[in-house]
Amino acid sequence: AKSAAAAAAKAEAAEKARQEKEAKAAAAAAAKAERADAQKATQSAKQQEAKKAVAQAKRGSTISLFGFGGGEEDPSPQPAPAPARAPPKKQQEQASKANAPNGVPTLSNWRLNGDGSVSGRISGSPNFKNGEQVTTSQIAQGRMEAGAVVKTGSGSRYFLG
Repeated sequence: AKSAAAAAAKAEAAEKARQEKEAKAAAAAAAKAERADAQKATQSAKQQEAKKAVAQAKRGSTISLFGFGGGEEDPSPQPAPAPARAPPKKQQEQASKANAPNGVPTLSNWRLNGDGSVSGRISGSPNFKNGEQVTTSQIAQGRMEAGAVVKTGSGSRYFLG
């Protein structure tokens, strides 16, 4: 009778160990599923943020793609380099009262881009509608100030109004 009771106790202990092992496996699977769901939610939030940034961007704008891509986030973001500065608006407005030479298109509300090109609204060009937003190629000659005529590397000339 003792051996039968010992065998029953041993079988019961084995069953209990098996149940505990199954419970641990189920808990581990649930935790893994929870981590996957959290990762999907984070990725979905980033995708929504990217879609929102693209939807809000004006035509011709540039948007930063850093942080959109699902990689690990950089714990110490680097500051953006300071862009080249155009003269203050007031200076642009005062000088814009000067007239462009005949045959030279005018760029209004212009700004110097980091690559040396200029973006602005063009007028007086046979190739573009008045008020159309354009970006030139890199400026090769001329002073970057309102009232000046600049020349691109390809030979196009623009009056900075």
